[in-house]
This record gives sequence, C-alpha cells and structure tokens, in this order.
Amino acid sequence: MNASDLILIAQSKRGDQDAISELFQRHYATALSVARRILRRHEDAQDAVQAAFMMAFRRLESFRCDASFKTWITRITVNCCLLQLRERRNRVTWVQLESRNGEQGPDLLDSGKPTPEKSAWHGQVASAFAAAVAQLPNHLQLPYTLFAIHELSLQDVASSLGLSLSATKSRVYRARAGMRAALQPVWTGRRGK
Repeated sequence: MNASDLILIAQSKRGDQDAISELFQRHYATALSVARRILRRHEDAQDAVQAAFMMAFRRLESFRCDASFKTWITRITVNCCLLQLRERRNRVTWVQLESRNGEQGPDLLDSGKPTPEKSAWHGQVASAFAAAVAQLPNHLQLPYTLFAIHELSLQDVASSLGLSLSATKSRVYRARAGMRAALQPVWTGRRGK
C-alpha cells in the first residue's frame, strides 16, 4: 500500500480532518468511476460514493491494512451500488391506464404476465443462480459479479479491484466454471420436463 496512505489512515483514525479530506480527494475519482459503470446515472453514482465514504470513515477503525485503501473503498462502493440496484428493483412504478376516450382497465393492455409454470421456473432459476453466486469464494465472487452481472469490461474490473488483467481473467474464468457446475442440475432438471 502507498506509504502516504498508511500515514493518512493512521491520522484519520485519530480524527484528523485534513487526513480524512486528503484520503477522500485521492480516491473519490476512482470510486465515482466504478459507481458510474455500475449504476449508469451520474447522480446515482454520486449518492453511492457518498454513502461508501461515509460508511468507510465510520468504520475506519476496522480497516486492517491487509489491502490498499483504494481496494477497500472500491469494494464498499460496489456494495453500495449493488444495494441501490436492489432498491431500484423494489420500487413501484405507477402507470396510468386510461385511454383518451376515458376508458379504463385491463382491456387497454395485453397481459404480459408469464404463466404460473414459467413464473415458477424463473423463480427456481433465479434462486439457483443467487445460491451459485453466493457459493463462489470471495475472491471470485466480486470479479464475476462486476463482469457478468453489471457488464463491466475485464479491464474496468481489474482496475476497480486493483488486480492485473490476467488475474481478473483467471478469476472470471474460474467463477464461470464454478457457476456452470453449480447450475448444471437446474438445467438438467428443466430438460427432463
């Protein structure tokens, strides 16, 4: 880790506001870049980065210096972004169902609802996928999530996690192999029906 970051972290743990400000200024641009790639909207990315830094500085005492501060704040930023995405999925969107003639109701829209069988199948697949991702070792889980789910490039994943490109490729490849093995029973069970 950068020696000056270590000094700033030690000073920040003692409550030095200038050190906290310097850490923030050094790592804000990188964290914002990662958040923008995940969330796509600048305002959402800024909110996630602000939440990540607030969380990081509140928990600075728990920072053990095993990894660089950049890696630590990047991981917190990614987690804040994922939380925002989850919250976004759970928001309710209201749609006006009136025609210009004042007619109302479901006759205006063709139901796009899947059949109960399809819904059950999608639920099983989603559950199996989430379980498979959760079973990946930590060092494979985050690179896979950023690459496969949030569609970051391998180079972006590597830079956001502080890894070499070859290490990132290797981790994503091993994670994909693990996912295939974990999901094989789900696909095999579907084909038998």
